[in-house]
Amino acid sequence: MKLKFENVDVEQCLRSVMERNTKHYQSDFEIDAKSIRRIAQINHCEQTPLYWMSRPSGTWLLRERELFIRESSAFHIWQYYKNTRDTILAYTVEITGIEGDAIKGNLYTQDYRAMAEYIEKNAFPAATARVLFEGHLAPMKFTYEDYQANRLALQAKHGKEIKLWLEPADSAALDTLLQNVRRSRQNFAPGVFEDHLDKMIAAEKRSVTHFLKEAAANAPHPALNKKTKEHPQR
Repeated sequence: MKLKFENVDVEQCLRSVMERNTKHYQSDFEIDAKSIRRIAQINHCEQTPLYWMSRPSGTWLLRERELFIRESSAFHIWQYYKNTRDTILAYTVEITGIEGDAIKGNLYTQDYRAMAEYIEKNAFPAATARVLFEGHLAPMKFTYEDYQANRLALQAKHGKEIKLWLEPADSAALDTLLQNVRRSRQNFAPGVFEDHLDKMIAAEKRSVTHFLKEAAANAPHPALNKKTKEHPQR
């Protein structure tokens, strides 16, 4: 069942997941926590949904919009682990504000591998790239093809690349997709975060086992040659 946890302490909840599931490189989460706090201080931070994953060796915090642009680093990061044996716990994060020292927001459970497949099928190719170079006040815009072909030359001319923004040819279509994804999350069943973590870990382990068995069953098997069939080695 897909669950949502509304008006929770986002950092505290995600930290509890990390402490249970991430055995190595737990320091990754401190980077995530700083990003969460920085985003919480931005006006309209609720318009910046994030995707967060906990792996046995580290965590990742990524922006939803970037995940759906095929050439982005966020897209490749999210896809990278889908064929592993890792137990990956994933959530969509909506930050709504700050109350005292707590970053408040909503968390939505995800089936990591199912979401990776959905993103793979629906992501948009990049058409333009806006690049902020070191020492420049405003980003410069290029076609993605030109940017990719001349990346080193552009840095040699304009300076070190500080920030990159990618956009598809049809930004409105991407916006519509994201609105539909966000609307679907609203139909998740309300839950109590403290009650679900053990169940989430158990469900993910079952999902990984099922995935590996299915992959093994569908894998091509080498054909047995005639000699082997007639005279099997003992």
